[in-house]
Amino acid sequence: MDIKDAITILASIGFICSIITFIGGFRMVRKTDHHGEPQMHKMNGYITVIVYVMLATLAVSLHFKVLLILAWFIGFCVHLFKLFLVKKGLAVRYGGYMGGMLLIVWLVVIFTHLPK
Repeated sequence: MDIKDAITILASIGFICSIITFIGGFRMVRKTDHHGEPQMHKMNGYITVIVYVMLATLAVSLHFKVLLILAWFIGFCVHLFKLFLVKKGLAVRYGGYMGGMLLIVWLVVIFTHLPK
């Protein structure tokens, strides 16, 4: 297995984590009675961001381009903006839109790292 295969696997794992986080966020908004749901959602969100940073580091180390760094940074800013909305208490109103944006970010990450 080479580095491109590892990047593809990491991108797939990150996409799965982002889907699970998206679903968990909707369940939290609906106020389900699961006591561990907020902790699981938070932990999964941290894992998703860690995988994103790992992918960005690997991708930039393979092909160092300023435009590539800018694209990864914009995707990271989408993650940070989602956290900002949650901290301000606006997640109920705008969380679904931002969760959808995170899924789109991860779809872009997946499709840019599919083996050719």
